[in-house]
This record gives sequence, structure tokens and C-alpha cells, in this order.
Amino acid sequence: MSKIVHMATTAVASRVGLNIDQADDLNTGLDELLRLSASESSRDKPFCVRYDVHPDRLEVLAEDVNASFRDGTSKVSRYRRFILEKVADRFEEKTNQGGSLNVLMVKFLKG
Repeated sequence: MSKIVHMATTAVASRVGLNIDQADDLNTGLDELLRLSASESSRDKPFCVRYDVHPDRLEVLAEDVNASFRDGTSKVSRYRRFILEKVADRFEEKTNQGGSLNVLMVKFLKG
């Protein structure tokens, strides 16, 4: 699944005008979310990745991430949150009705 997400993210990022470093940033964030979801999940349902293209930015939304790093109590959760905050120009997380997270990463277009 990770390779498909990488290819799709890189393709969308390229088409909207992001450079390879910006695409790699998004892929790094999605890798962390995939690992986090897989390591703390008791179910096999993967989360969904959505791409929303705007004139000035690309938004990548990972839906149904089966874990939280909001509490920041463990070193691992703080480290993962740090990575997501550094690779995205803007980062948001919201708990959905099922208790899992929707995580939004935004990359702004330069130029």
C-alpha cells in the first residue's frame, strides 16, 4: 500500500507544481501516519488518502488513522508529531465520530 500512496502523492504533487522535495515531505508524513495506524490498530482497515488541489496549495487528507499522538505522552508520539509538523507547511488533526483521526497536511505552491 505504501508504494501506491507514494506514487499517487508524487504524481499529484508534480502535476500541481510542487518540486520533488515537497513531494518527499508529503510522502514522509504519510509514511509516519501509515506506521502509526498499523502499529496501534486492532483492525486491518487502512485509512483513505484524499488529495485536494487549490490554486495556491495541495491538501493531503489521511482519513481514519487508527491512533492518536495528540496526548504527547510517549516519546514516539511526540517524535511522530514533530515529523508531521516539520514536513507540512500546515498540519491539522481532528478526531472523527469513530474515534480515529483525520490528518490534514498542506503544502503551499511556491511562486
